[in-house]
Amino acid sequence: MIVKKIIAILAVVSAAHNVSAQIAEEFAAQGVKTVEFRKTGAEMGMPLCTLGESLTLSFDVLNDPYRQLSYSIRHCNADFEPDDLDFYEFADGFDNRIIDKSKNSFNTHSLFTHYIIDIPNNDVQLKISGNYIIKIFDESDPEEIILQKKFMIAEPETLLAVEAQTERPFLAEHSVTHQQIKVSIDNRRQRMSNPTGFLKVYATQNSDINHRHKLEYNFADTYTLRYHQNDGGNIFPGGNEYLYFDAKDVNFKALGIDKIEYRNGLYNYQLSVHYPTEVSYSYQEDLNGQFYVKNDRGFDRDLESDYINVLFRLNYTPAEEGKMYVFGALSNYSFAEENLMTYNPAEGLYECTMLLKQGLYNYTFILLHNDGTMEYPDGSWYNTENNYLITIYNTDYANRGDRLVVFKIINTMK
Repeated sequence: MIVKKIIAILAVVSAAHNVSAQIAEEFAAQGVKTVEFRKTGAEMGMPLCTLGESLTLSFDVLNDPYRQLSYSIRHCNADFEPDDLDFYEFADGFDNRIIDKSKNSFNTHSLFTHYIIDIPNNDVQLKISGNYIIKIFDESDPEEIILQKKFMIAEPETLLAVEAQTERPFLAEHSVTHQQIKVSIDNRRQRMSNPTGFLKVYATQNSDINHRHKLEYNFADTYTLRYHQNDGGNIFPGGNEYLYFDAKDVNFKALGIDKIEYRNGLYNYQLSVHYPTEVSYSYQEDLNGQFYVKNDRGFDRDLESDYINVLFRLNYTPAEEGKMYVFGALSNYSFAEENLMTYNPAEGLYECTMLLKQGLYNYTFILLHNDGTMEYPDGSWYNTENNYLITIYNTDYANRGDRLVVFKIINTMK
């Protein structure tokens, strides 16, 4: 019997999966759209690079072309809780700087301003590794935070030797629906005197930084640490392959689109009704939950890709309790009003309309129960293709901070 209801407790309530408490939560205010944060020059990915490399954060603000925005950056501990380091201890330059790279939309029905922040830049240069948060606020009102995002800066070199892999879980209760992470750390070259007291290890599935797991070691000797637990933070629900739709051309009804109409000043996309299948897993190449902005008829993807209304439709029996959400990078991996679905009894469908920028999108559906558990309408499978980011932090008590000393990306099929 396939276990459909997967225990995946969210950030601050999970004991079963040991999801780390994270005070600095990500959010975007209404009117802030299409937040992309990744290594400079990359089309997709996570907000992660090494010291000496750069990241780029971009986003749109709708219908407010003359707004002057600023940003500030704070260093955090391994759990993304802001630490007590002053700005000058983790960065050179100036705090609370104005965003000086912005342009207005062009050839679009929706009016928006596109903002870009490169890190580092002429005003701010980070000088230590670790977790960070960046806050975007209105220059006239620094208390009005309109966007908050997490990012990570790693050491360029490490003496730790790290091996990581995924496998089918050992415990029968997880063997069909979950994936197990195993991490081994060789401390032979680093020669840390107390590695179990200094090292912290986390795993992130795909790019969902909001719901990562902290791993606990189950073996330690003079030179080796092994994180091979058969339960707890080492176990992730595998989920299923993400669904997708192509909205790069408003004049072409691509795969996954039922209907395109121009109405009330916007193009309106009606996606095909999704009928969940949880009988078995079938591999399908996807973007692992991410999206890519693109307008096939424009030259500048950032400024000429228009905003569209997208109607998501799910054929699913009404839940006795809990709420259904559209989920993925398009929702900032959050459970918010804008990606909440409502049940339409006349159609017998869950529905949700989201305002999105033209492009190629991945998404899935998640039923969030009142107790914080997540249910996957398409089932959850041990052999689903997923990426996992392993991040390892060293607690530097002398300098009062957690340093990100090494990271590793693994895939369930490689």
